[in-house]
Amino acid sequence: MTNCCQVGRAAPDSYTPLGRYTNIGGLNSYVSDDSAPSTTKPRALLLLLPDGFGLAKHNLILADEFAKEGYRVVIPDYFEGDPLPIQVLKRDRALSIDDQPWPERDKQVLRDLDFEAWLRRHDHDRVSRLLEGVMTKISRDSAIVVGVGYCFGGKHVLRLGKSARLAAVASFHPSFVEAEDMRGVRAPVYIGLAGEDDMVPASLSDDLRAWSSSGMEPNVAFGMETFPGVGHGFAARPDTDDEVVRGQYRRAFLRTLEHFAKFVPGRSAARNERQNAQIDRETI
Repeated sequence: MTNCCQVGRAAPDSYTPLGRYTNIGGLNSYVSDDSAPSTTKPRALLLLLPDGFGLAKHNLILADEFAKEGYRVVIPDYFEGDPLPIQVLKRDRALSIDDQPWPERDKQVLRDLDFEAWLRRHDHDRVSRLLEGVMTKISRDSAIVVGVGYCFGGKHVLRLGKSARLAAVASFHPSFVEAEDMRGVRAPVYIGLAGEDDMVPASLSDDLRAWSSSGMEPNVAFGMETFPGVGHGFAARPDTDDEVVRGQYRRAFLRTLEHFAKFVPGRSAARNERQNAQIDRETI
C-alpha cells in the first residue's frame, strides 16, 4: 500500500476528548467548545477538515486545542464511519504485517485495506456535496466561520474557500490538489507545506503559487510557507518523540491562529504566542 496517509503517528489511546458528538448537516460530527466563551466578541466557528483518519484522536486533539483558543470547533465525519484504519499509523514499519505485535483481527484490517477502493468510496465530488450540507447548517448558526484542513481535508478547505461564507482558510500538506480547487477562491488563504514531503508532487509549491495567481479572486490574500525538516502529515499526526517534528507541529498550529486572527474580529495574535507551550501532546 502506497498512500499519503501512511506517514505520521497515532495519538495516545489514553487521550480523553473534551468535546461531544452530534449530527450537523446530516453528518456525525465532533464538536469542541471554548469552556469560557467571551461575551465581548463575535463567536467564531472553526471547521476542521481532517485527514483520511476522520474522527481519530489526533484530529480530536487538534479540535480541543483550537477550542481552548476560544473557537467552537466542528469536525464533520465526511467518511461516514469509514475512515482509514488507525492501524495504518500504529504499524511498526520495520515489521511485516504478520510480525506486528497485534491481535490477528488488527493484522487482517491492514491486509484487507485497499486504498484505491477506499478513495473511490469517498470521491471528492461526494465529499464536497456532504460538506455543502454542513456549511449550510453552520453558516446559518455562526456569524463567523473559518476553516482549516489537513491532507485530504486540505484540498476540501480550499474548495470551500470559494464561498463567501468563510472568513479565512488554512491548508496543511494538502493532497490531491488541482488547479480547479483554487479557481474562484475568495477567502484569504494560508498554506503550510512539509519540506520533506514525498507524498505529493515535487512541483506542488510552484503549482499552488501559479494557481493562486491565475485562479483566485483578485486582491485576496494568499500566503504559503514550507516547514523544513518534516514530512507529510506533520501538522496533524506528528511523531512527538521527534523534537523537530514536535516543534513544527506547534508552529503550524500558531500560524493557523495568526492567519485567522487577521480576519476574525477581536482575535489577538499576541495571545496566540502566549499559548506556545500549551499544545505539546506529550503533556496531555
